[in-house]
Amino acid sequence: MKRHIKGLAPCIYLMLSFFVLSGCNAQKSGNTYYLLLMGESESWNLTGYEIVITPEDFKAGFGTLKMKNANAYMTDFFHFETHVVIDSDDSVVHTGSATGEMNIVEYTTGATAGPYINKNSDFVTLEDINEIYVVVEWWDISKNESIKERIDLFNKSKKEQSFLNDL
Repeated sequence: MKRHIKGLAPCIYLMLSFFVLSGCNAQKSGNTYYLLLMGESESWNLTGYEIVITPEDFKAGFGTLKMKNANAYMTDFFHFETHVVIDSDDSVVHTGSATGEMNIVEYTTGATAGPYINKNSDFVTLEDINEIYVVVEWWDISKNESIKERIDLFNKSKKEQSFLNDL
């Protein structure tokens, strides 16, 4: 019995080595970028907004919008949309809306995922992206009007000192 176990040890070692090396090859298939973004407008702070870009996928979301200087803010309409600008092409990649009486002082964005393809039918990379921003819109009951504000999250031309400059 001990003789069979000793004979199996090299086979097990080879199989484990094969799986480990196979995993290494898969990691070399492309670049993955993870962005943790935040920004603010006159009325809103957006924190924890994530964007993950892989060679085959684009994921965005899981941020929290918080209204500044408010403990409660009642409305019956709220909407946000995340924009990605590639060259001069501005595309909405993530949206969320809510209607009905609600308190919007804090709103979690949820998330979206799927392939995102540029005008050349190639998967988008971080190098392609010039700008990322969010537009928040809500109904102000006291003013009886819709209000829109823009939250800038990423601007390639304003990177100045950043690790992203090495891309």
